[in-house]
Parts: sequence; C-alpha cells; structure tokens
Amino acid sequence: MASKSFASYLIRYRSRNVRLWMLVAVALGSLFFIRPFRMNNGTWSPSPTAFNRTWWDAKSLPKGLVSSKCHAIGTTKQNVSMIESLKKTLQIREGPPPDKDELCSMSFEDLELYYHTYLSAIQNPCKRSVRMGSTLDGGWDVCGEQTKIKQNSCLVYSFGIQFDFSFDDEMASVFGCEVHSFDPSMHQKDHMHNPSVFFHATGISDYNGISKDMAGWKMRTFKAIREELNHIRRSPDVVKMDIESWEWSVLPDMLKSSQLTGIKQLLVEFHANTDSHIKEFWIHRLLILRDLYLEGYRIFWVGRNMMCTYTSPVLNRKLYGCYEISFVKTR
Repeated sequence: MASKSFASYLIRYRSRNVRLWMLVAVALGSLFFIRPFRMNNGTWSPSPTAFNRTWWDAKSLPKGLVSSKCHAIGTTKQNVSMIESLKKTLQIREGPPPDKDELCSMSFEDLELYYHTYLSAIQNPCKRSVRMGSTLDGGWDVCGEQTKIKQNSCLVYSFGIQFDFSFDDEMASVFGCEVHSFDPSMHQKDHMHNPSVFFHATGISDYNGISKDMAGWKMRTFKAIREELNHIRRSPDVVKMDIESWEWSVLPDMLKSSQLTGIKQLLVEFHANTDSHIKEFWIHRLLILRDLYLEGYRIFWVGRNMMCTYTSPVLNRKLYGCYEISFVKTR
C-alpha cells in the first residue's frame, strides 16, 4: 500500500513539474514573439524599442505642450459633420499656419483637419524632383536643382536608418555627397558603411546624454552632433529625419538654437497618430510647422504612409498618422 501511494505521488509530482515547465516555456516564447525582431544579414536582431515611438509615444502628449496651452480650454464638440468639416478645409488660405491666439480659437476638429490639409499641399514645386533610395518606405524625394544641392561637394545628415541605407547610398553615388547616417537602435558600432557613407550609433534628441529609458543609447542635439563631426562651419545641404515622433522635440530645439541656417532641404516624416481629445496636441504641432514656414521652408513633395493610420476621436474617420514631407528652403 505504501509503495503504491509513493508511486502515485511520483506521478503527480512529475505531472506538476511538466505543467510548470510548460508554463515557463510558454512565457518565454511569448516574450520572444512580443518583442519585435527583424532579420539583418542572416541573423535576427532586436528591432528598435524606445526609439521606435510611432505607436506609443506619438500617442502621448508632447513635452512642449505647456508652451502651447491656450488661456481658455475649449470643449470638444460631439456629432461633428465630416462633410461640413471638409468644406472648411477648402477655405484654408495659403501661407503659414495661424499664430497661437487664432489656433486657440479654433475647434478640435478644425485644428485636426488643418494639420492634415497643411501637410497635403505643395507650396513650392521643384522642377527636378528625384527619388533617392527605395520606391517604398525608406526612399525620399530630393530636389535636384543646382541651387538646392551642390554636386560633388554636398553634405547629408540622415537620421533613422532601420538597416535601409538605400537613400544614403544613392545620395553618395548620384550627387557625390558625403553622408552621415545616424541610428542607435540598430545595435551596431560606428563604422564606415562605404567610402562616402559614415554610420554613427547616435540618436538625435533635444538633450545630450544617455537615452532616458532601458535602451541606454547615446543621444545628442543637432548642434552637438555638428560639433563632434567638426561641421560647425559647414552646414548640411540635406537633412533627413525618420525618427518616430522625436521630430516634435528635435525641430523646436533646432529652431531655438539657429541650427537650420544653411540647410537647403529638410526631409521629415511627421508622426501624429493619436486618440487624444486635447486641442493643444494639434496646436503644438501646427506652431512648429508655422515656425518652419517662417524660417523659409516650403513643401515640394508629400508622401503618405498607408500603413500608418489612426481613427479621429471626433471625426470618427480614419486619417493618415504619418506624412513624409520634403521641404526646400526658399530664402
């Protein structure tokens, strides 16, 4: 009887252990599949986490929201007519977005549609728009006019690579540019990608130091990057940014520190996919676009990321969350 009870105990013990190890295996497997990975040169590497903030931090309120606050917070209207709102967009005048006081007087839906309308309009056509790099995500349209880029003596800063150097390589081979590529999320050390393209494991930000998250990346302001590369007296001709919503912090810092002087073309993917009901979210972004306009930048090419959309909380309609915008400096 005793031996039988002991045998039953062993069976139950083994069964419990099997179930325990199965649960551990499932948990570890879930962590593997939840964390994004991607194939790179035949090996699996972790995709960007904290740096890839498209779907996470782009939904949070921007750090500069305080400076964008209106004195009187307007309430969001319900049951908005999409047709009437779209008709209003046809009346939007050319030129920069309005100043803060006028933006504060606008309704949430008017602000949201103004943002999308502004980033959809060509303001200064380029006679020689050339696609550099992939025809899909990763490539960008550059203005090839001689006054906008110096053949064989141009300097390019490319922020956000995601293992796709197609834009960087073609800027070097077609225009003869010296290209500096930046992306701390690729888990690669600084190296020479090819004789004219130099990779830096550095992220652009509005502060200097180590990223304020678990990633621990080297982060530098645009001014600090130019200082480290000894480019203080040499402005980049073209600056490309695909930095997953960090642009809303980086661009104000560049404007404030007068770092846009001399940059003839600015290529930026703007991220603003959000379910926020707060007006200041859009006011903050429109004020940055206004500052860029007043700095002399005009849109000559617009691309929309079909895979990046969100549902407007007021209009109850899917809208683009990511716009690839190419600016040219007109003065």
